Amino acid sequence: MPAQDGKSFGEKKLFYGWIVVLASFLSMLVVGLIYSYGVFVKPLTQEFGWSRASISLAFSISILLSTMSLPLGRMSDLYGVRKVVAIGAVLTGGGLLLSSQISSLVEFCICIGIAGFGISALYVPPVSAIARWFEKGKGMATGFAVSALSGGMALFPPVIGILIESFGWRTTFLILGIVVFLILSISSFLIRHEPKALGLAPHGADEAVKNEIRVEFDLRTAARKKPFWYIYLVMVFTHISLFLVTVHVVPHAIGLGIDEITASTALTLLGICSMLARILGGVASDKLGTANLFTLFLAIQSISTLLLFKSVDIWTIYAAMSLMGIGFGGWIAIYPILVRGFFGTKYLGSILGTFDSGVGLGGLIGPYLGGLIFDNIRNYDLAFLLSGTICALAVVASALLRKNKAKKFSAP
Repeated sequence: MPAQDGKSFGEKKLFYGWIVVLASFLSMLVVGLIYSYGVFVKPLTQEFGWSRASISLAFSISILLSTMSLPLGRMSDLYGVRKVVAIGAVLTGGGLLLSSQISSLVEFCICIGIAGFGISALYVPPVSAIARWFEKGKGMATGFAVSALSGGMALFPPVIGILIESFGWRTTFLILGIVVFLILSISSFLIRHEPKALGLAPHGADEAVKNEIRVEFDLRTAARKKPFWYIYLVMVFTHISLFLVTVHVVPHAIGLGIDEITASTALTLLGICSMLARILGGVASDKLGTANLFTLFLAIQSISTLLLFKSVDIWTIYAAMSLMGIGFGGWIAIYPILVRGFFGTKYLGSILGTFDSGVGLGGLIGPYLGGLIFDNIRNYDLAFLLSGTICALAVVASALLRKNKAKKFSAP
């Protein structure tokens, strides 16, 4: 059966690529769960008497494991995205279910760690699948799917808070495990690795053939190219900055005499603005190109962090976090498209999985760096100044990246 062009979207039949986008949206909604871990700190402290540092260690392990996408990205390239998302459903749902039964800190670290590793299957493989399904409109498709992560960031914390208040933390973990497993099972059922599996061609494939020569790099070959390392540096620098701010901005605001609810609203603004920017950034990249927008959004994130330096009122903090949501949400939505342009789609899961390790590295460095500075000088001014400066290094790496175009490479 001859492949049908993805332009069938909008005709009698809905192009199946948009079902893949929906499946990816569901998958990435669950990724936003990692931003709600803090809601469990108080009830776990009351139940077991654990220190905040001990509980935070368990969550840090889970977050770190959630960025270990390389093995599952490779598995996705070899065996298809459906199987990988199904593995993510079992691990994430199972880890949350097991967390409802824990009786020691070691058990909690293991169970929430299993859930975290499951989450690592839910971002890179679906993003890679979208890249295979779309030539035209890939920015809008990717932006819509990844906006779910910010949606989860905004949705899960208040819902979990209500569940804990109503049923307790154990039942909440139980409910989360069941709901997450069901959501991801639907995602796994709907998602498809690539259009040729259904006898289709990518959306806009005919037009794309006229305008570009596709190159395909495996991970080893890609790692020999300068753009690979420029992108990796962007991931590390931006996430050092991001995690430093997201962990310490609320304590900073509380230290200014602002109440906890008002201070925590800063993170809600970050999530909302990030969600909007992911959608709009993806659409804009289809019209304006990816490289220039990538650098622009990185610059916005850097400037937003510098606004926190010497901040003394909640409105400055709100403005900074809103801008940070725009900057971070914008560039993270289009970065898979940028990577695709340099290295192709065949090994995209492995390559994006490697870049995801930069997120984990940033998550290890940023929060600790902010806390270390505060412990020594008793305020966050230097931490926020350093955070903005580190993010500015990502802007420099992006500028160097723009000098290297995929068309200059030769495929092996």
